[in-house]
Amino acid sequence: MTHPLTAAAPAGVAALVEVRSLGGVNFVRPDRVIAIQTSPTGTSLIVMEGGTTVHSSEATKVIAERIAAADRDR
Repeated sequence: MTHPLTAAAPAGVAALVEVRSLGGVNFVRPDRVIAIQTSPTGTSLIVMEGGTTVHSSEATKVIAERIAAADRDR
C-alpha cells in the first residue's frame, strides 16, 4: 500500500516521499536519507547522502515513519 504522500515508483526503485517544507514541498528518496534531526523550533532537518540537507516543517517522528514505510514498500 502506498502512503498518500508517497509517489509511486517502479519495482525495485525507491519511491519519492513528500515532505512539507517551510515554504512548500520537497521530495526525498528514502534510501538516501542518513538522519533526521529536530531543531529547537520544532522543525526538522533531513540529512541526505552527500551532505545535502532538506528543511521540513513536519515533526521528525512523522517524517521518520513515512520514510521507513516507503523503504519497506520498496
